[in-house]
Amino acid sequence: MTDKVLTTPKGKAIFPHLIEADTMFQTEGLFHVKLECPKAESENIISVIKNGIAQEVKKQHDVNPNKAITHAPLPYEETDETVTFKFKLKASGVRKSDGKAFTQAPNIINADLTAFDKQNQIWGDSILKITFEPIFWNMPIGIGSTLRLKTVQVLELVTGTSTNNTLGDLKVEQMIEPKIKQPTPEIC
Repeated sequence: MTDKVLTTPKGKAIFPHLIEADTMFQTEGLFHVKLECPKAESENIISVIKNGIAQEVKKQHDVNPNKAITHAPLPYEETDETVTFKFKLKASGVRKSDGKAFTQAPNIINADLTAFDKQNQIWGDSILKITFEPIFWNMPIGIGSTLRLKTVQVLELVTGTSTNNTLGDLKVEQMIEPKIKQPTPEIC
């Protein structure tokens, strides 16, 4: 773990789940977002992540110098001009230290630092700044890092409405029965 809290430059949100926890793959829920930031403005964050992972590698090497080092996937992806960081925060669980249940959510604020109205949804392409804590670990899958969400500042909100019915208002008489193809008899 680290006591360092960092803030990203402005970035574009990709697949944000920040208002309600995503429970598709984890029943306890997970708040998460990918943030695409300019690479030139993200070098400090990349450096902190690489240094933290290097410290974990050194600890492992000090304990057992002959053990092969395995690296987990990085919490970011780089291209020529951008870096896409992956942030997450577990919505609920049980603390290992005392066995008590907990719930948590990221703090979400507007550009002017006032509380964000959670009646609004944050959609992809919203412009955000994220304050996070990099967590470094050594697990059986390897040595790696997680970027734990702390605060999300919404600088430009992209939102809308969604509907489950993408066909519009269909009436029963407009629906067409699907044709079932009969198997052709084989000729012997």
